[in-house]
Formats: sequence, C-alpha cells, structure tokens
Amino acid sequence: MSTVRLLFPTYLFEFNLLEEGLITQEYLDSLKMDMDAMRKKDPVGRRVSNQYTGWQSVDGVENRPAWAKLNRIIKNKYNDVVVPWMGVDTSVATVSLGNIWANINDKGAWNMPHRHNGCWLSGAFYVQADGDEGDFIAINKGEDVVNDYPNHAKTRDAHYVAPVSGSLLLFPSGLLHMVQPNETNKDRYSIAFNTLTHYQGNAYEADREIDPDWMRFDLDDPKVRG
Repeated sequence: MSTVRLLFPTYLFEFNLLEEGLITQEYLDSLKMDMDAMRKKDPVGRRVSNQYTGWQSVDGVENRPAWAKLNRIIKNKYNDVVVPWMGVDTSVATVSLGNIWANINDKGAWNMPHRHNGCWLSGAFYVQADGDEGDFIAINKGEDVVNDYPNHAKTRDAHYVAPVSGSLLLFPSGLLHMVQPNETNKDRYSIAFNTLTHYQGNAYEADREIDPDWMRFDLDDPKVRG
C-alpha cells in the first residue's frame, strides 16, 4: 500500500460560542460595554502588533468581573477538547488562561505578523464582528512554501478565517499570524490571550499513547488523491 504522512501539521481550533449556546448576544453586548469603558479610561492603549489606529489594552482583562464567565468557558474548551485532542493526559497536565488583552480595530486598523511567545497555547475571541472587517491569517513558515512550485490546494502559504461575533480561535503560541486591515466603517472588538500550564505530576507523564498513524493516509483512496 502506498501512503502519505503529514509530518508536522499546524492546528487551528475554531468554535462559535454564540452558535453553541454557551453565551448570549446580551452577554456579548456587556463585554463590548466593558471594552468601551477600558478604552475611555486609557484612550491611547499600548502598541504591540496593532497598527495604524488600532487600539490595544494592557494585560489585565482576565481580572475584570465581566469576563469571568467567558474565561471559564474558554478554559473548558482547552481542557475538554484541545488538550485531549493533542494527546495530553489531563490528569497530569491542564491549562488555564493567563494574560488577556482587548483589541478594537476601527477603519484602517490591522495587526502585523506576530507570535505569542513564552507559552504553550494562545487564542482570540471575537466580541463584535460581522466577518468583513479583515481576516485572521495563519501564516505557513514551512519549507514547502518558499520554493518554486505550482500553486495547489494542499500547500498554501496562508490560511484565512473571517471571524464573526462569538468566534473562538485556539492555536499554538508559536503560530505566526496577522489580521488584515479593516476596510469597513465598523469597529471590530476582540480579545487575545495566552495560557498557563499546570502539572499534577511529571511533565513527561502527560504524553499519553495515541495511534502513531493518525496522520497517515492511503494514496489508493480516491478521497486522498484528490
């Protein structure tokens, strides 16, 4: 049998908490109001990846009461879905949310390519977005995209996501990503965050056994050949 194996896949988990019924539009509205209050108190904000007129708060959103419910939901998504999927034994290792900051991108604002160094996992949640205020772009830094090759569906230099209200994106902190300029007259409200890892034992014991061929595919299968 002829096979192909994906050696080092990059993962991006996508959820919509509004569609899942885990939050309501009223709750999102309350988060937006809290972000407006943050910006009113600190209208300049800080400059990190945000460009042009994009506003970014300092860390500390994780300590604001309005966000406690969302923090619990995101933590559960990590520990109930993401961490087990990665082959980690959650009786040995779990994660919680660390630093969280707020972002408001008005017309022309964007975020330059960056990573969230210094932790295991990161993510973004969209409080107010219609999907047309600039895509979230995951950038492929692999060797396969820097050579001369025909453009084809199974090798891309970037993956585009058009987030809407309630969208939750979770990804490795080392994933290079950016946000396109907002070309609309609408402000997009989002937060970004990193995780803290907690070990209940030896970190090496957290690696549980999974099928070693989970990313191996049969080339004789028409669905694989494409």
